[in-house]
Amino acid sequence: MRTAILVGGFRETRSIRVFGEGWSSAVAKFRPAAIAAPLHLLRRIAAQAEDLDLLHAIVAFTDDATLGLSNSDRNFFWNAFGVPVFEQYLGTRNELLAAECEAHAGLHVVGPCGDLPLDPSPCGCGQATPRVVPVLEPVLVS
Repeated sequence: MRTAILVGGFRETRSIRVFGEGWSSAVAKFRPAAIAAPLHLLRRIAAQAEDLDLLHAIVAFTDDATLGLSNSDRNFFWNAFGVPVFEQYLGTRNELLAAECEAHAGLHVVGPCGDLPLDPSPCGCGQATPRVVPVLEPVLVS
């Protein structure tokens, strides 16, 4: 699966290309099956109705300021891209701190999440790790 990461600071592999400048003709030429980018950039790409022809998913990178995809975000991305979105909470050096499960039941902790509130209750996906409690803010899409 060819994946395009639309922000710098990640390592490329055979199937993952990093495009630090965001969406460009080079990304379109690469024809990724999935894209990963900061939430604000995904909103902008979706609003511009880029024809991405994705096959798998999009990954929204969030941080302390943008943690928590809303249902309206999810619907907006589904309508724009036709694939599900999964959230990943990243640290300041792009290290993965928490990742959304397949059940979309929260972000399971995989690294130190500071003072963020955690939910230790069982998850429907079967993972036993605690989940970060989302910090949802109203967002206007322009």
